Amino acid sequence: MTFKPLAALTADDWHRVLDVDLLGAFFFVKQAFARMKRGGAIVNVASIHAIETEPQVAPYAAAKAALVSLTRSAALEGAPLGIRVNAVLPGAVDTPMLWDNPNVKSGVEQVDRSMVGEPADLAAAIAFLASDEAKFVQGAALVVDGGRLDRL
Repeated sequence: MTFKPLAALTADDWHRVLDVDLLGAFFFVKQAFARMKRGGAIVNVASIHAIETEPQVAPYAAAKAALVSLTRSAALEGAPLGIRVNAVLPGAVDTPMLWDNPNVKSGVEQVDRSMVGEPADLAAAIAFLASDEAKFVQGAALVVDGGRLDRL
């Protein structure tokens, strides 16, 4: 994430975030489509910032919104290949990324500790989307945030 107002962002700031958060997923999906067998599943990790965001994180929010759109496009193209493509949109997860966020540290973004998930919560959602139990789920954007999005 880059924490700058829009007026202060440079092209390099945008490229740094988009290269990782969007293009990284694109290149993975592209290679997966070339190598993955029928019945495979891809789960992209976006963010609730794709839906609701905060000041000074425009490149991150835009990349995650674009990743949700990429997931839908990939689901359409993956279906004839027998490959499912979905995304999870995590909310606050107990990781250094959350607690080192300057907006959280400064109080610009309020985090109710009761609405902070564990990495295992996110892993369980990803495991479900990758499993045969989710064989009829295609192109979904699953919000995994303990209800936090409803409070932003």
